[in-house]
Amino acid sequence: MNAQRKRIIISEIHYWKKNRLLPEQYCDFLITLYAQGDAEAATNVQVEKAILEKERYTVTKKMILLVILAAGLSALMFTIVKYPIIMIATASIFVLGLIVRLLISKPLRSALIPFTYIIAAFMLLALSLKVWFAFFEGETMLLVGILMLNSILWLFAGRLLKLLYFTISGSVGLLMIIGFLLISY
Repeated sequence: MNAQRKRIIISEIHYWKKNRLLPEQYCDFLITLYAQGDAEAATNVQVEKAILEKERYTVTKKMILLVILAAGLSALMFTIVKYPIIMIATASIFVLGLIVRLLISKPLRSALIPFTYIIAAFMLLALSLKVWFAFFEGETMLLVGILMLNSILWLFAGRLLKLLYFTISGSVGLLMIIGFLLISY
């Protein structure tokens, strides 16, 4: 076993010992085993964060960055009314970028993928609403049609990708729109 691999394993065992994931005697035994009896090698290893903890930290940072970008872009879309085409184009590029990222990413490998689906769906909804506000404000039936199209898209995506939260949100959205139509007409 090479030195790099030993160092990583010993570091992980130190992390387990520090956080009491295994009993202390087991950790001491494993450290001695992997250090091959060399007490100096076992103590010289820097105790780093566990690999899973590092990955979780980077995923969390990416999620926070994605939420800030999406929220900022959504806020800008509805506050800048002077140039609607530019904001619609910017939001479209953002949504397309998210979709391309989903298509080229490793499937079922990242915890960021479901989160990206949700952000893309909300950005598509915000983009649809911005188009309605910019060009068709006052056309209530067109708004209802856009919302129904978004709900159907969510329902279809939920069934196709087997994502329960999209299926439920699409179904609830359609039911709420139908309820609104029944009450108002």
